[in-house]
Amino acid sequence: MKRLLDTNVCIDVLRGRKKVVERLSACLPKDCFISVITEFELFQGADRAPSGHREEERAKVSRFVATLQIQPFDSECARISARINAGLLNQGTPIGITDVFIAATGLRHKWTVVTNNTKDFRRIDGLALEDWR
Repeated sequence: MKRLLDTNVCIDVLRGRKKVVERLSACLPKDCFISVITEFELFQGADRAPSGHREEERAKVSRFVATLQIQPFDSECARISARINAGLLNQGTPIGITDVFIAATGLRHKWTVVTNNTKDFRRIDGLALEDWR
């Protein structure tokens, strides 16, 4: 089964959350992906660390993302995102736009999104979810 890891799952791994690390370790490397959106969020987080820790955090993120396949955000993802976001806005139940982009990538490729944020992601029809916590 192919899995798309949400940013919060990656942060759990980077922080050494045992249960999440074990679940990731049990997956085949060819079956685990992150969106380029998650890559952006992880590096942004590293760049927001206290100035004395930024280089260390960037290096940690670089090592981590090098172990995963990074999926681009393409035109089809953009169209799926637009449909998802418009639907959520029309219902008055919006979620963060980066979550919409990650969900759209999962839907486009028919991958399970692994997230700790099932509260928001479950509002998206047809999206398969796992919570490793």
